[in-house]
Amino acid sequence: MLPQLVAFTQKEKNEISHNSLFIASEGFEDRSLAFASRLKNKKYFRKSIIFNYDPEKKSRLNDLLPLVKTISIEEPIIKTFFRFEPQKSETEFENLIKELKGIDEIIIDISVMSKLMILIIINALSRFAGKIRIIYSEPISYVPTQEEFKIQKNKIDLPRKLPSFGVHDVVRTSALTSIIMQRSPSLVIAFASFNEQLVRALLSVMNPSHFFLINGVPPTLSWREGAMFELHKGLIDDYSNDNILNSEEKLDRRSSTLFYQETFELLAEIYKKYCYVYRIVLAPTGSKMQALGCALLKICCPDIHIEYPTPESFYFQGYSSKEIKKIHQVVFDNFSINMKDLCEYCKLNG
Repeated sequence: MLPQLVAFTQKEKNEISHNSLFIASEGFEDRSLAFASRLKNKKYFRKSIIFNYDPEKKSRLNDLLPLVKTISIEEPIIKTFFRFEPQKSETEFENLIKELKGIDEIIIDISVMSKLMILIIINALSRFAGKIRIIYSEPISYVPTQEEFKIQKNKIDLPRKLPSFGVHDVVRTSALTSIIMQRSPSLVIAFASFNEQLVRALLSVMNPSHFFLINGVPPTLSWREGAMFELHKGLIDDYSNDNILNSEEKLDRRSSTLFYQETFELLAEIYKKYCYVYRIVLAPTGSKMQALGCALLKICCPDIHIEYPTPESFYFQGYSSKEIKKIHQVVFDNFSINMKDLCEYCKLNG
């Protein structure tokens, strides 16, 4: 029921609708420019929206904006994503898309988006009866390297060598929250990453009856699965009854960091098993594509409650490689109908 992740090629360029909307974020990584650079110097999109961040991180807006101008017929709309006050951004985006007339295709480049931004955008477009094309530019490598991790893992300054560190706050938005089952015991689901503090902050706020951690399985760089497990080992031990290890001493609950279908299917099974007894709280603390799986599940199961621990800061230098391994796409031909069919197929309550 879920479309496959496939390569974005020249053929797909030529299939983009003339009445399309492009949505991207400025980010601080070189790959924030990868998709737009591939399209430059031809007017592929009718409209475009670029999100910048507040508080500002190292910005590539001055590089991205000229690129998008070359591929968008109308002047790009610049909107701010308030990382520490996401409700403002959610409301503004919901109002903005109400004004977009005549759009039959939306292309969303999630490569450098905040995971919470991905959920806000996808959820706001749940009733869009046109094509949605999700773009993800996969770099060859990320920080830290395996060698850097081995050297730094027992040092006190390890967090400052990892992709993000610290937690500003645990935030939520009205469209992504739910008061259903509010008086019931909570089951928190989160994803392993290289910032273990995110999950600790979440658990300190939620104090759940149960906590399920899902580890990430990279399609390459397989050592990262073990590294994330190691970083979260204390939490896994604290909730050992909820987080069973398999015969290889790996977390039993794991999903690909790239193939979003695995995340959706795993979350759907957890939801169907526990939703009648527990309030399901979901935190998209993993990869961008795992966040996409979370976003689709939220559409199908509106009683799921989303909480997001926002990183305090990021390690900018070499966060991901300049070289892109592949630009991927996921295409939903009619998003609202696709979501309705998916919910019915999975017997979810959308």
